[in-house]
Amino acid sequence: MPSLILLKSPAGSSPGETIPLDGDLLIVGRDADRCQIVIPHHAVSRQHVQISRAQGQYFIEDLRSRNHTFVNSKEVTARTPLRHDDRIKICDFLFRFHDERVRVPPPPPPPPPLPEWMTAEKPEEEESSGMTTIEATGSRVNAQHFLEVQPSDRLRALLEVSTDLSRTLELDPLLGKVAETLLGVFKQADRCFVILLDDAGKPIPRAQRARRPGLDDTRFSKTIVKKALESHQSLLIEDASTDAALGPAASIAEFKIRSVMCVPVLTAEGRALGALQVDTQDRTKKFKEDDLSLLTIVANLAAVALDKAKLHEQVVAREREQKEVELARAVQLGFLPQHPPEVPGYEFYSHYSPAQSIGGDYYDFIPLPGGRIAVVVADVAGKGVPAALLVAKLSSEARYGFLTAPDDPAKAVSLLNDQMIRGGLSDRFVTLAAVVLDPAANVARVVNAGHMNPRLTRAAGGPPVDAIPDEATGVPLGVMAGYEYEASEVPLAPGDALTVCTDGVTESMDPHGKLFGPEAVDRVLGAADGPEAARPRKLGDRLVQAVRRHAAGRPQNDDIAVVCFGRPGPGAEVGPPPGRTFGPSNPLSSSPPPA
Repeated sequence: MPSLILLKSPAGSSPGETIPLDGDLLIVGRDADRCQIVIPHHAVSRQHVQISRAQGQYFIEDLRSRNHTFVNSKEVTARTPLRHDDRIKICDFLFRFHDERVRVPPPPPPPPPLPEWMTAEKPEEEESSGMTTIEATGSRVNAQHFLEVQPSDRLRALLEVSTDLSRTLELDPLLGKVAETLLGVFKQADRCFVILLDDAGKPIPRAQRARRPGLDDTRFSKTIVKKALESHQSLLIEDASTDAALGPAASIAEFKIRSVMCVPVLTAEGRALGALQVDTQDRTKKFKEDDLSLLTIVANLAAVALDKAKLHEQVVAREREQKEVELARAVQLGFLPQHPPEVPGYEFYSHYSPAQSIGGDYYDFIPLPGGRIAVVVADVAGKGVPAALLVAKLSSEARYGFLTAPDDPAKAVSLLNDQMIRGGLSDRFVTLAAVVLDPAANVARVVNAGHMNPRLTRAAGGPPVDAIPDEATGVPLGVMAGYEYEASEVPLAPGDALTVCTDGVTESMDPHGKLFGPEAVDRVLGAADGPEAARPRKLGDRLVQAVRRHAAGRPQNDDIAVVCFGRPGPGAEVGPPPGRTFGPSNPLSSSPPPA
């Protein structure tokens, strides 16, 4: 029975897992109720792709998934037949389509034996004459004999090419060495090309060598190369300018190509990587079948080396990208406060964990004149590098806005909104909640720009309430230029606390896809038993741990930021402020940090 074999996954399933394709229509996705093959990963669409069977043939069709589907590195845009050993990529999951009904073809037969004259010892006169023709056993030997590849040269060339290909993983030096070796082996050749297919399938000369100046024309015969690639056959043409099988020969005649060999470079799966072309412009110099056999062997060796070199390039690129992401993460964490503010009579808690290595959530504590503190929590639409770049801009613009209008938080947010729009948010937006705390008056002035309403817990107990009325909530940043926001005053008594978080908390999912939800936030914050449990650092940490338990190891699907601050009530001793807490790039799937 045909099956899918897992080759790679970001986490969870082990490579080598086999999934039998035992139905006529199988849906693949993360929706356990609608899909026959379930991939519980947030990047996979609910119904991502379908695999169907018709008259014994299997087909794959993308279901308009968000991150698309690829077969052998090509995007699936229509119903596509599957063949044995095809690679299917669904987000970061890589599968191999295995069809045991397909028999692996036997290895190709060995090349024909060399002609008798190539294995015979050379006459002594040949070595010493220096003439272009000699007499030997009553027959005349043409000068072409001296241009043909001798057995010793053939073996030497194969050893040299094999050694060179095994010693380097860098593509360009490898290709140049192959071209030089072939030009040295085929004495009758005037030019040699190593041609690779680019991402669009267009043949591009990556290495080219010429026998002498004036022949270093980088143009090759596209007609011959196309024919070799389409047929997957090695071509030997005695006179390309007159060969009727090639069709119109105007371009070939322009290059003055006569005898030419062209061999496709194919992977073991039959995928074309490029071609090797060797040609001569002298009608008296011709290639033979033995030359073509040698070039075909070199092409097979080159295919293996090219595959290895491409894999090496991909590994190096991934490592470089990972280093860049790690640097970006370090820079982004540098935007966040290193320690909470030290305000007499108040306590602060903060936690941050991106869904990826870098994220789009942001918070800050901005000192203002008169001992006041601006607490800012924001969520940039999206994740990854684009969102992180907007966070960098938001960080500087937020400080500019609140330091420009320190006495009017509504004006500061309006100024921040206009600055972000002028800076170019494109189709993105930012939700933001800003709280200016006046510890002398024990009053917080709250401005909400499309963010979740901050939760206020009172010393008297009971469930949390909205910090400000819903009608005081404005539009997100980047939606409307010149928008005037509204600030609401919230008095803070001993034991009161404000909690501001991003939607990564409420949208956290358990392994069955159930959301944590705002009701669970209120249950956790309202469950404080006594003044010690109701202090801000306890409230914030209890909320983060509750989200962890809810996720139960499921990968985090959005960035999470939590800030909680307030006045510890009577009986709760105010100690030194704790440092901020961080989660890894996927914190909810790891063990919680110590309290």
